[in-house]
Amino acid sequence: MSLMPDAAPQNNPSTSRRQPLVVLLAAVTAGILADRFHPLPLPAWWTAVAVGLGLWVALQLLEWRFFGSAAWAAVLGNFLVLAAITATAGAWHHCRWNLMADDDLGRYALGESQPICVEAVAVESPRRLPPAADDPMRTMPRSESSRLTVDLVSLRNGVAWQPVSGRATLLVAGSPPPIAPGDRLRCFGRLSAPEGPQNPGGRDYAAFLRADRVYGQLKAEVRECISVVQSGSAWNPSRLLERARSHCNEQLECYLNPRRAELAAAVLLGLREELDAGRNEAFLTTGTIHILSISGLHVGILAGALFWGLGQLPISRGWAAAAVVAITLFYAMMVDVGPPVVRATVLVLVGCWGVWLGRRPLGFNSLAAAALVVLALNPTHLFHVGAQLSFLCVAGLVWLATRRPHANGEIEAVARTLKRLEMQNLNWLSRRMHGLRRSVIGLFLAGVFLWFLTTPLVLARFHILSPAALVLNILLWIPMTVSLVSGFGVMLFGVVCPPLGVACGWLCDLNFALLEEGVETAHRMPYSHFWLPGPADWWLWGFYGAIGLAAAFPRLLPPRRWCLGLLAAWIAVGFAAAGLRHDRGRLDCTFLSVGHGAAVFIEFPSGRTMLYDAGKMGAPAAGARTISEFLWDRGLFRLDAVVLSHADTDHYNALPGLLEKFSVGAIYVSPNMFENDSRMVAALRRAIDQHGVPLREVRAGDRLDVGGDCSVEMLHPPRHGTLSLDNSDNVNSLVLSVEHGGRRILLPGDLESPGLDDVLAEEPRRCEVLLAPHHGSRKSNSPALAAWCRPRFVVLSGDGRWSSVPEVEATYRAVGGQTLHTCRSGAIRICVDARRIEVLEYVTPGKYP
Repeated sequence: MSLMPDAAPQNNPSTSRRQPLVVLLAAVTAGILADRFHPLPLPAWWTAVAVGLGLWVALQLLEWRFFGSAAWAAVLGNFLVLAAITATAGAWHHCRWNLMADDDLGRYALGESQPICVEAVAVESPRRLPPAADDPMRTMPRSESSRLTVDLVSLRNGVAWQPVSGRATLLVAGSPPPIAPGDRLRCFGRLSAPEGPQNPGGRDYAAFLRADRVYGQLKAEVRECISVVQSGSAWNPSRLLERARSHCNEQLECYLNPRRAELAAAVLLGLREELDAGRNEAFLTTGTIHILSISGLHVGILAGALFWGLGQLPISRGWAAAAVVAITLFYAMMVDVGPPVVRATVLVLVGCWGVWLGRRPLGFNSLAAAALVVLALNPTHLFHVGAQLSFLCVAGLVWLATRRPHANGEIEAVARTLKRLEMQNLNWLSRRMHGLRRSVIGLFLAGVFLWFLTTPLVLARFHILSPAALVLNILLWIPMTVSLVSGFGVMLFGVVCPPLGVACGWLCDLNFALLEEGVETAHRMPYSHFWLPGPADWWLWGFYGAIGLAAAFPRLLPPRRWCLGLLAAWIAVGFAAAGLRHDRGRLDCTFLSVGHGAAVFIEFPSGRTMLYDAGKMGAPAAGARTISEFLWDRGLFRLDAVVLSHADTDHYNALPGLLEKFSVGAIYVSPNMFENDSRMVAALRRAIDQHGVPLREVRAGDRLDVGGDCSVEMLHPPRHGTLSLDNSDNVNSLVLSVEHGGRRILLPGDLESPGLDDVLAEEPRRCEVLLAPHHGSRKSNSPALAAWCRPRFVVLSGDGRWSSVPEVEATYRAVGGQTLHTCRSGAIRICVDARRIEVLEYVTPGKYP
């Protein structure tokens, strides 16, 4: 047997570094970033394109005669072409992000909804949104509804129809109406603009929709508000793809357990709307959310399974590659093409093209080609966190694959040959165990590397640190692969070969059960995940910029110990910057915008923190998310105290969710808080006991120690409470007086008479800031209260639907008070120090830091 080394790799080291598409991608990325953060007028971008290309053509015609060196001429020529490409990318992003047609429906969309009648063409079939699961903390149950995207055609203006354009989302109450892609609809509903962030750290839903050029939202109260004016063509491609997806979903429902069928539809077809919030959160906290999102993993497994299956048939590799391309393209279009799917599809196409030609594609060059296709389709996807994580993971895997040194290729080939000879002397079981051990070790090391690479971005965008992902992704690799392959088998063989469909369904159901049980078990385990504030964007730029430079110019890397030291120093800089976010010399009081509810966050000069109330009408998860995002934006993962004013659900229903994500020093309530025997209050008590947070009762005359020269005093209720004829909890609301530097902030909850009368009977207390009791109702905001405290600023925490708001504003204006509304101003921050009081409104440009 010969010991001659294996044939050298086809890609030569000198040529493998020549990856021009990577340079092209860098130029395109620079143009998109420039237009996003420093936008130029569109004519300026096109002028730059014309100048760059014009100079390049002129120098070509002059045959570079002004340059004595051909190398310098080539450098200048490449620079001019790249500059023109950068300007083209900036112009394309400007068109997608900043320009809107004159007749776009978004121009009619205002902050408040308004009645409208439109005609539109359905882009997709309605996606069913199931009713919310039973939750004692939910104040208003969410019934079944559906959502779809439509392209606008016309708008009724009086009795005439005027043409409009643009795209909008349409939300329909009730079960999904019978609408197919291509149908022309007439809709009577309400139009509103997508809502931007109302609080620091909040999600910008308007920007999310704007990336797809959606500037308006339509809402129909009942199904009867929607009618199909004209059915679309039966040969409409979107209609055919929707029919194929519905057929595949029916096969999953037929052959799988109903609960697993929902999970399979989410994983295989992208129908995540059927999954409840609890199941989604379990996948998020365990670092396995990529399983639910249609991503490159799904496309890669599909392509790999197809290659293997076709390889068993008597056809050439070229024709097998062509079949894989066709099926992969069909699947990508059927599941709604997103950036990760586009990336994976392009890589499959490039790989199949290499198989057809008998060539091996370059890793980073192929990845750059995929990125260029994604950005050509939509340049705003550069800022899409899903796309960022997808490309980051693949880039990490490509970098790992290129770590083998090429200088000693012959020595490595001899070593591989010797290893193969050694394996041939082992029995079958030993060879399989050896291969399994190497695969597990390789998967674990790759998983650790990718976890390290993606954790800063995941922390910054999702605020989750999941150590469980290091082990879980390896353990779930086999059931994940088997469930995907067998799920594809169910969709393919369910009709043409039912016995094979039954076998695939049983296998798919079993592995999805194992998959979900593993995720749920890891989610329940202590210390499997941590909710934390993430690093700032400037820190991410430094971290990933350094990694990119190290990958592009490996020869410039310092020794490994220096790299580790620089990494530790950069992490320390991030922690130090997070600790300097709060000015310790002042009192900050922030009234969060939570709709009809209350959440007031106070940062004392001593550094201690307190949250007064935590709730809103509707979904408790929405209130918990709003407050959590704000606290993470402030760099916090602990609250020293939470004060609950009274037992109305819209003042405390977000607290159980907050206790899942933050540690709390103590919770302060009135003596009457838990006298209410409702199931909502019982659920609150169970959540507090479950997390072991100390519960303390306070009453009028008690003070909280917050350090420094600040004082927090309870003004109400008295020791034995206040009796109410209607047994309202409002009369016993905890009233807080917060003082610093001779200035006072009053927080009265939902206080109303006769409890309000008890407070007014005390000595008047003038204040600078008053939280309008009971969200600004006329019953609680009487002229007597205004005269008793004479506030300079009055904050209404509500949704602005009280009809008495103008009267309340006039009441406080009569005593010199200025009224602010969280529904209009977003979060309102009051900054108090010894010299002045400053009021900052979040949604007012230039006023909130």
